[in-house]
Amino acid sequence: MSEQMEELGFKSIEESLETLLRGDDGDLDAYLLGIGSQVDIADTKAKVHCYVVTHDGNDRPRVKDLARAVAARVLDYAIPRSELQKAHEQMVSNKSTAKFVELVVKAKKLFSDAPKSGEGGEMLLYMLAQAKLRLPQVLCKMSLKTNSRLHYNGADALHMSYDKTEDKLALYWGEAKLYGSVSEAIRECLDSIGPFLCDDGGTDARQSRDLELLSGYLDLGDSELEEALIRYLDPDDPMFNKLQYRGVCLVGFNESAYPGETESKKHQEVISSVEAAFSNWQLQIGRNLRSRSPLHDFHMEIFLVPFPSVSKYREYFLGEINHG
Repeated sequence: MSEQMEELGFKSIEESLETLLRGDDGDLDAYLLGIGSQVDIADTKAKVHCYVVTHDGNDRPRVKDLARAVAARVLDYAIPRSELQKAHEQMVSNKSTAKFVELVVKAKKLFSDAPKSGEGGEMLLYMLAQAKLRLPQVLCKMSLKTNSRLHYNGADALHMSYDKTEDKLALYWGEAKLYGSVSEAIRECLDSIGPFLCDDGGTDARQSRDLELLSGYLDLGDSELEEALIRYLDPDDPMFNKLQYRGVCLVGFNESAYPGETESKKHQEVISSVEAAFSNWQLQIGRNLRSRSPLHDFHMEIFLVPFPSVSKYREYFLGEINHG
């Protein structure tokens, strides 16, 4: 191991990971209002965060604007850092943004045009993990797709942080699910993320392929950080014993508290209805976690986002991605 790596201590890893964050913690504040944040789920290690879609001045839910804001991060989400750095260097060199335009076109072509695609939810999870939890993305999975109509076969997201309290490198496996009912969304999300957290190693472990890809495609713009993290990701290296799996989830679902297309309802009415339902949603999450033991014993951050219509959000997101 090089002297530089020996000098790269835990604090340096923490600080280096923080430099990978894009945007700031207010990126979604105009579109999503927090109802509850870091709410503990009894007898689990999960915390829940609940957000409602804001209304405009005419009391219409801003779902279209939310979809636009999420789609606007297409370069940050889908293009590796090294390619963005080259485009930036070209712009500094010749004052032209042509390379960035090419990358936008490339990024949009990576997305599926299927009406039921979950990629709008995956991008929203990416933004929530960064803005609200300050967890940077460490694998640009969209760039690994070989067919835009096919989804990446693995976790929906991979984010990372360093936990000084536990003296562990935390790898967050992410799953995003958008369903008509909250119970179905919770169930499907936990069923999907469970194997990534609970499989305890071996050749057939659910995590093995993503760990290989993460090790092989780390593109963080920091060679020392990449070299250090690869040790944590190598099952044959003692540093792997300090890698802790955690979960970050988006559970999106339809909520009747919002006004219908021909109705009018004040935002405060929606907020009050969601606040009244929030405790029941927490209970559902707790029951589902405990019934999937040992999933309840993993650190998890779960975002609940009730929508007027998840299908409309998907439609608007696809419209933004495919625009032009």
